[in-house]
Amino acid sequence: MILLLPLIFALLGAVLVLGFRDRRAATRAALTIGAFEVASLGALVWQVHRQGPQQFGRYLRADGLSSFFLMNIAFIFALVLVYASGYLRHIPEGRFSSPRWFYALVFLFLFTMVSVCLSANLGLLWIMMEGTTLASALLVGFYNTEGAVEAGWKYLIVCTVGIAFALFGTIVLYLAAVQAGMNPAAALDWVALMDAVPGLGFDPHLVKLAFVFVIVGYGTKIGFVPMHSWLPDAHAEAPTPISALLSAVLLNCAMYAVMRYDAIVSRATGPAFPHTLLLIFGLLSMVVAGLLILVQRNLKRLLAYSSVEHMGIIAIGLGLGGPLGLFGALLHTFNHSVAKSLLFFSAGNVRHNFGTLRMDSIGGMSRTLPQTSAALVVGSLAIVGLPPFGLFISEFAILSEAFGQARFLVVGLFLVMLSVVFGGFAYHLLRLLGGEPAGVPSSPKLIPSEYAVMGIAALCLLVFGARIPHLFGVFLQEAIAVMR
Repeated sequence: MILLLPLIFALLGAVLVLGFRDRRAATRAALTIGAFEVASLGALVWQVHRQGPQQFGRYLRADGLSSFFLMNIAFIFALVLVYASGYLRHIPEGRFSSPRWFYALVFLFLFTMVSVCLSANLGLLWIMMEGTTLASALLVGFYNTEGAVEAGWKYLIVCTVGIAFALFGTIVLYLAAVQAGMNPAAALDWVALMDAVPGLGFDPHLVKLAFVFVIVGYGTKIGFVPMHSWLPDAHAEAPTPISALLSAVLLNCAMYAVMRYDAIVSRATGPAFPHTLLLIFGLLSMVVAGLLILVQRNLKRLLAYSSVEHMGIIAIGLGLGGPLGLFGALLHTFNHSVAKSLLFFSAGNVRHNFGTLRMDSIGGMSRTLPQTSAALVVGSLAIVGLPPFGLFISEFAILSEAFGQARFLVVGLFLVMLSVVFGGFAYHLLRLLGGEPAGVPSSPKLIPSEYAVMGIAALCLLVFGARIPHLFGVFLQEAIAVMR
C-alpha cells in the first residue's frame, strides 16, 4: 500500500479540488491534500531506505534510484504548491484560469510524474511519460492567450512525436529480449532485464538501435539539442509554478527514464556506445544553449535555455560514468531543481510587478524590488556554478571524473561553456538590477509564502555547497548502487 498512497493522494487531489469554487477554499484543500502527498512520498522513500526495494504486483516498484527522484519530486512539489498559493491571487477568473482547475491539473500532472518513477515495467513507464505531456499541456496554455495556446500546442505535438520514437525503442528492446529467450511477460520488466542481460546474449545491434530511439524520444522531453524547440516557448508562456515544475521535475523524470535504459544497454553491449551518445547530446546541448543564453531578451526564456544547458551537464556526467560522474550527475539533478525553482519564483514576481518579462523593458530592480533582486542574484550565482552553492560541488565532481579519464576535449568544452554562461548571466543580471527604474512595482514586498519557499531554496543551495547532509548522501549512494 505504501506504493499506492502517493498515487491515490494525487488522484484524490485532482478530483476533490474541483468541488471548491471559492478561491480560498480551493487553495486550502490543495495545501492539505498536498501535505498528505508529500508525507506519503517521504514515507515511501524512508521505507525503501530501511527495508530495500518495494514491489506491488508486476507494474509498481521503488528502489534506491526511484526513491532519490521521488524525494526530489516531493521537495519541489511542496515548494511549488506553497508558492502557488500566493501566486494565484494575481490571476483573474476565467474559463480555466481559476485555482480549482489549476490545482486539479497540477495534481494530475504530479500523478503521472510519480507514476514514471514507480513503474517497474518499461512499457508502463512509456505510458506514464506520455501521460505527463497530456496532463501538462493545458497547464502550459493556462493563461489562454495566443502565445500560451501556441506554446501548449507546440509542446503537445513535439513531445508526442518524440515519445513515439521512445515507443519504437521500447518495442525494439522487447524484440531483442524475446529473441534472446526471455519470457514475453517479463521482457519489459526492468529488474528481469537487468538480471537476464549478462547471460542471455542479447543481439547488440537491436539493443543499440533501441537506445538510439530511446535517447531521441525521451531526449525530446529532456530538452536535448536539437529536440529542444518546445522547451523555451513552454517555459516562457506557462504560469511560473508550472515553469518550475517543468524545469525542476519533468525534465528529471525523462532523464530518469534514460538512466534506466542506459543501465540495461551498458550491461548488454558495454558502456561505450550509450555513453558516447550521452556525451554527444550533452556537449551539444551545453554548447548550443550556452550560446543562445547570450542573446535572450525574455527572462523566462533565458532560464529555459539554462535548463537545456544543465540537462546537458547531467548527460555528460552519465556519459562519463565512473563513481564521480554518476555522483555528480545525480547530485546535479537535485541542485539544478532547487536553483531553477528559486529563479522561476523570482521571475514570477518580476512579471507580476512589471507586467512583462522582456529584460530590455525592466531596469533598476535593485532599488524597486530589493527582495526579489536578492533572490535573483542568489539563484543566478548558484546556477552558473559558483561556490559556495551546491551546483559547484556537482559540476566539480563531473569535471574531476573527466580529468581522471583524460577526456580533455570534454573538459575544455565544459569549462569554456561554463565561462560563456557566466558571462551571459552576469550581463543580463546587471541590466536588470542597474539603470533607472522602469516603473513603479505593484507590490514590491514578498508575501510570507514567497519568503518561505525562496528562503528554503536559497538555504538548501548554501547547505549543499558547504556540506552534503549525511542522510541525503546515503540516499545518493543507494541510487548510484542501483545504476551500477
